[in-house]
Amino acid sequence: MSTKRLTQSLTFSGALPFYLLLIPGFIAPDIRFHAFLTYGAIIASFMAGTLWGLTQRDRDPPVLPIVASNILALATWTSLLIPSQLVAIGLQLMIFVGLLEVDRRIDAEGRETPWYFAMRMRITAAVAIAYVIQIIVLVNLWSI
Repeated sequence: MSTKRLTQSLTFSGALPFYLLLIPGFIAPDIRFHAFLTYGAIIASFMAGTLWGLTQRDRDPPVLPIVASNILALATWTSLLIPSQLVAIGLQLMIFVGLLEVDRRIDAEGRETPWYFAMRMRITAAVAIAYVIQIIVLVNLWSI
């Protein structure tokens, strides 16, 4: 299997837990949201770390990805400390969008393989949809 195919397979497989955790009965209801939020934090932190690693291979690395990777990783950690579930999940959704924007800039500078950003757009859309569903679930639970 090529590195590209492996990367794509692992990337899209990584979205499955977001959707599995939305299924009632898949996991105990009292920990389902916590599992979703912590999984999101792990994935967002991993993605922030890839920005750091990507730029370190350059002789004169761009500053934005290095700084953004740290800010977004710290924001991800902060999302786990926020008592409001809706605010925490909204923050993580914004973090994933922020990660995509940094990747877009890296791609625009020609620092990434041509297929990678197209994949990042698709996976970010898939993850964002899961987050929107989670937000809808939270709002409906609160209105009961």
